[in-house]
Amino acid sequence: MIKKCIGCGSELQNKDPLKVGYSPKDNAKLCQRCFKLKNYNQKEIINLKYTNDEILDLINKKAKTVFFITDFLNINKDVIDMYKKIKSSKYLVISKLDFIPFSIKKEKYIDYIKDTYSVDEKVLLVSGKKKSNIKELKNLIENSKDSYLCGFTNSGKSTLINSLSEDYGRNANILTSLMPNTTLDVIKIKLDEGIYVYDTPGFITKDEFKEKAFPKSYLKPVTLQVKESEVVSINDEMYISSNSKNSFTFYISNDIKVTKIYKDIPRLTNNIILEENSDIVIKNLGFINIKKECTISVSDNLKTCEIRKSMF
Repeated sequence: MIKKCIGCGSELQNKDPLKVGYSPKDNAKLCQRCFKLKNYNQKEIINLKYTNDEILDLINKKAKTVFFITDFLNINKDVIDMYKKIKSSKYLVISKLDFIPFSIKKEKYIDYIKDTYSVDEKVLLVSGKKKSNIKELKNLIENSKDSYLCGFTNSGKSTLINSLSEDYGRNANILTSLMPNTTLDVIKIKLDEGIYVYDTPGFITKDEFKEKAFPKSYLKPVTLQVKESEVVSINDEMYISSNSKNSFTFYISNDIKVTKIYKDIPRLTNNIILEENSDIVIKNLGFINIKKECTISVSDNLKTCEIRKSMF
């Protein structure tokens, strides 16, 4: 029988340390990569076995019911486009509910997502860490028997699966980490008699991975009042200004530095016209709510950002 690593799902082997699934021990449950990640937080980025298209093809061929996991800060057009490519019966699950600011009414937020991105299926808000709304998710999974869980890397999928397992009195042992490519192959997890879920490798974006972009706790929005042409720096990497006095509220990890700058100001030549109360959506980071109608100038790495009408 082929043994698989319980952390990432790769086939275990003890012949080639340079290949996926290597462990020097014959009776190992974790490959060497997952063992180091779990015990020493040593992170080794390796190539995926599957491309995004291959993951999608696998899901569409095998899955009857799919739970697509994303999170509050990473809902954008690219994520929803991938969700819409799934042909099976599906649900959109927004994880990390505990990070969403208390000022946002959850029912209104669900309606906003459905309307903004034309999502027809049921949308659930859950938290694996706090076990919020896990019961509703369990009921849906039990009705479908075999369910596939998918999403982009670091969507909270593995944490959610471990939480579900614990609720059934089991231990899935799925490795969780703020690292792309943690899950390398499909992992079949038994929750109860006749009830299984399948953890799939995460879809990968082309954007650079930044660990501190993922909040570790409750998100506290940061609001800056900006004057005409004042430049705001996001982590000393992205820059934005308005052609008039305005209010910028940043819904991003509080580990990301946001500040106005007054020297070494970059020249911003990319202009975007915004309607009143718009969001600038930055992939893998979050979004900025801009209150007043204006023209913003942005650095090159923001010139193709998504603009949407805000819910606030």
